[in-house]
Amino acid sequence: MSLTTRVALWLAGLWLLAVGSVLGLGAWAVGDALHAQWAERNRGAAASIAAALGSVPDEGEARGQAAAARFERADLMLLSLRAAQGATLFEHRRAGAASGAPEWFVPWLPVPQPVTAPLPAVSGGTGATEIAVLADGADLQRLAWRAFVRFAALAVGGSVALVALALLFWGRWRRLLRATVAQAQALERLQFVEAPEPRWPELRDLTRAMNAVVRRLREQVAAQAEQVAQLQRQAQTDAVTGLPLRSYFVSRLGDLLGNARLPAASLLLVRVPDLGAMNERHGREAADRLLGAVADVLLTYVERIPGAIAGRLAGQDFALALPAAGAARETAAAIQAAVAAAPAARLPGARVVVAGCDGLRGLAAGAALSAADVALARAEALDECVVEDLPELGATGARAWRELIAAALDESRVRLGAFPVVDPQGRLIHLECPLRVQVERGGEFLVARRWLAMATRSRLTPIVDLSAVNLALAAIAEDGQPRCVHVAPRSLVSQGFARALLTRLKAAGPSAARLSMEWTDVPDASMSPALREAVPAWRKLGVRVGVEHAGASPRSLPALKEIGIDYVKVDARHLLGVADDEAARSYVEGLVSLIHGLGLQAVAEGVTEAHQLELLWSLGFDGATGAAVGLGAAEDMMAGRVEEGASAPE
Repeated sequence: MSLTTRVALWLAGLWLLAVGSVLGLGAWAVGDALHAQWAERNRGAAASIAAALGSVPDEGEARGQAAAARFERADLMLLSLRAAQGATLFEHRRAGAASGAPEWFVPWLPVPQPVTAPLPAVSGGTGATEIAVLADGADLQRLAWRAFVRFAALAVGGSVALVALALLFWGRWRRLLRATVAQAQALERLQFVEAPEPRWPELRDLTRAMNAVVRRLREQVAAQAEQVAQLQRQAQTDAVTGLPLRSYFVSRLGDLLGNARLPAASLLLVRVPDLGAMNERHGREAADRLLGAVADVLLTYVERIPGAIAGRLAGQDFALALPAAGAARETAAAIQAAVAAAPAARLPGARVVVAGCDGLRGLAAGAALSAADVALARAEALDECVVEDLPELGATGARAWRELIAAALDESRVRLGAFPVVDPQGRLIHLECPLRVQVERGGEFLVARRWLAMATRSRLTPIVDLSAVNLALAAIAEDGQPRCVHVAPRSLVSQGFARALLTRLKAAGPSAARLSMEWTDVPDASMSPALREAVPAWRKLGVRVGVEHAGASPRSLPALKEIGIDYVKVDARHLLGVADDEAARSYVEGLVSLIHGLGLQAVAEGVTEAHQLELLWSLGFDGATGAAVGLGAAEDMMAGRVEEGASAPE
């Protein structure tokens, strides 16, 4: 039994005791007043009757008859004549009139003893020396009952009003107490929520102390995230220029080229052809200044153009990717002119070559770099800027693609893939289930990279996500295996999607508790309110929530934790070189420590080699997926369901 329930029962018992005591005292007071009035009535009646009978001669039965006549005329319950020795000579009794008071109240109205009055004795008479009189008090009992009812109504009504007022304060106190408890529970989940300070001193001091703890922990987590971000910069950026290294740049280039919201992109390569000769002729510091000048020029584009990325591919090669097309030639000429104007480029033999490709769309990062390399070779041979225009792949027939995808979704020509995610003991955590779509009737089921970009541009992702959830829940109901599907945060802001998804999860019953849903790391700020509203409802049904392809922004993890996620899947790009590069290993180790410090599970994506997998286990990862992952006992259970040779979900 909770403390608030105990206090409520205690207060209710105290109220009942107080009201009962007040009513009991009221009934006693009314009864006492009745007794006094009744006794006074008895004394008056006795004196009056004694005076009347005193004038009647005490001969034969004259006084007895006179007493009987008085009894019949008066409202009496008892009238008796008694001799000096106490013997009763004449007695008349009758029941009192109905008072109207309930039977349970009558014991509170005691009937007084009869009152006696002396009579003058006459020699030779009957010998009656006193009379005993008990008047009828029904009217007094009736008045006493009415007085008690009015008193009880006032007492109970007043107490109820006071109780109602107390309940208002009690409700406010409970709300404040619940807010404090909710803050403590959020802190237990490592969600840093500050509560407003109440006016009540006891709760104010407690809330103030809790807020101080929350702020201190938030600062500690932010400091840890900043340290991890620093390790990330050391592991993924070039120490001389501050630009991302080749592996990280290539992975980000792939993301840029695969962005469905971009019509096309451009890629420019910058080369310092005689870097080795400059090192020998002018020294390493002079050469590094030239490299720094190239990096500074490229970084101006990164700072001014949202989505632009730059990197150092090799000792003498740099790259700049722009999320737009049509300005590659102008940009290449501007880069070459800006570098040539830098003081570091005025050394003898210092020169740069710029080339690239415009209109990139539908290409993998490797294919785009190969095309740009060809242009760079021509530029170096011609000693001038060369920019190739490439056709925008996928632009033709865009409307037809939208219609085909929409029809496939309407006709349920979809199915799920299955990629195991296991823990260090080889036990299945869940199956990642990317959606495949049969775009053409009777054709193959295409992986996401073949159709998702067009579905996103066509605003079909809510239908795509609901289809994936429906298929996953149906599969879970069939075999009981946990599954995971991707849900785009953008779908949550689509009208009716969140309600339809929640309805489907509730209808799934126990199957929902074996479902995981995840989205890509760092959704847009506009999506956060929708996620904060949706995630708690999912988790109440047992659904696990996570982020995939994470690691690019460690500072965002505390905010994602406050949304309510359970796990983080670290993108494979951040695991590159972890076996050989100490900086990369330190970054991954710090990232895992940050994830665990937030009370989340860390899962490694795209693990391709067994020795890398063993190293990741030693660094503290709770799960992994990729070609190097073995299912162990779970593999036998899922025979025929897990795709062989699959390295990672699409």
